[in-house]
Amino acid sequence: MIRAFPHLLNRRSTAFVLCPPTDGTTPPLISVELVPDPILPGQNGIVFANFALEEAITSSTRLVAYYSDPDKNRSISDTFTQQLCGGSGCPVKANSPYTSIMNTLAPEILTVPYGIVVSVVSVVDGTNKTLGCATALIHL
Repeated sequence: MIRAFPHLLNRRSTAFVLCPPTDGTTPPLISVELVPDPILPGQNGIVFANFALEEAITSSTRLVAYYSDPDKNRSISDTFTQQLCGGSGCPVKANSPYTSIMNTLAPEILTVPYGIVVSVVSVVDGTNKTLGCATALIHL
């Protein structure tokens, strides 16, 4: 006898793709996973980001994530920001594999579909330089 668990058969994972170009350059794609997947309105979510950047990770490197309305091309949430490197483990050499985990909170009201953007930025003299990025459309 085969036992099936219907709630597991339809399990899907969100497909992240390249972000649009910034300043004429498309940032490299980073690998992103969400828990839970998908993140539902008003729900806490965890973003797992994996990458190896062409530049060193320094104390000015941040992981940034936000929820977006893809039709209006604008953020619909707070921007979640996390410093990637600090203390004795900093800097991390260029092209070194790196994993960062960040908590987020989805807005109570999300567009259908909604977007999520996850990027790695370097902040120097108040200017953001995108070092890697991934975006996804999520259909509930």
